[in-house]
Amino acid sequence: MALRKVTSLTAFLAFIVMVGTGIVLYVVPQGRVAYWAEWRFLGGTKETWGAVHILIGLLFLVAGILHIILNWKPMVSYMKDRAKQVRIFTPSFTAALLVTGLFTAGAAADFPPFSWVMEWNGRIKDAQSRRFGEPPYGHAELSSLKVFADRLHLDLPRALELLSQKGIRVAGPDQSLAAIARENGLTPQQVYEAVRPAERPEARTPAGSLPEEASPGLGRKTLGGLCEEYGLDVGKVTSGLKARGLSADPNRTVKENAEAAGMGPHDYYDVIREVSRP
Repeated sequence: MALRKVTSLTAFLAFIVMVGTGIVLYVVPQGRVAYWAEWRFLGGTKETWGAVHILIGLLFLVAGILHIILNWKPMVSYMKDRAKQVRIFTPSFTAALLVTGLFTAGAAADFPPFSWVMEWNGRIKDAQSRRFGEPPYGHAELSSLKVFADRLHLDLPRALELLSQKGIRVAGPDQSLAAIARENGLTPQQVYEAVRPAERPEARTPAGSLPEEASPGLGRKTLGGLCEEYGLDVGKVTSGLKARGLSADPNRTVKENAEAAGMGPHDYYDVIREVSRP
């Protein structure tokens, strides 16, 4: 069994697996959405696919280094000119360097067509967020039912009653949403939907106003989409923002508008809350 053949085939197979896991990770929902919806593909979670991608990437790196060592002479011959003198900047090497540099610069500077790849990625993840739902706050699935009810102003006894009526088994208020979901073959999102009617009336955000705490994924929402989601008057919001000298393009994301205004998305959100008040 020739080491050179094994190395080359290992690098080839690792490359194929890396392409596959890379595609999966490109379309996987945002972490908070994946954990909230118990997202899986071919039985693997986001963490599973990430672990496979990293470890196979390490295998590819080792195999690649070994491949270069075992094929050093052919590699050097690629950098020889017609006089058989070694030159680093041969036409082939220069072309490869330019292509690599172009892709690196395109990724760093975020200009088309390289920026389109990340824009498509964002659209895919936004679509999945709408499909699977967003958690009310980061890693909400890890909270105990008691803590979850307290943060969302739910009536805990009523929440437990609703779960019992729907046949959802709960060990107690200290059990996490993730554990409740797992033991009942549900997702944390489905458990949340079951207890949602237990929200205290006085805690509900009035129509046409923003909640005090921004929901996850704020930065990726367009300003117009945020206004539509909460029933805000887009004209009033944009006028109020512009009156304060802030960017207010309804078609741009909250993050983009915030960056143009020289502030963070959550600070920008607080200003939106102020200008949208009756």
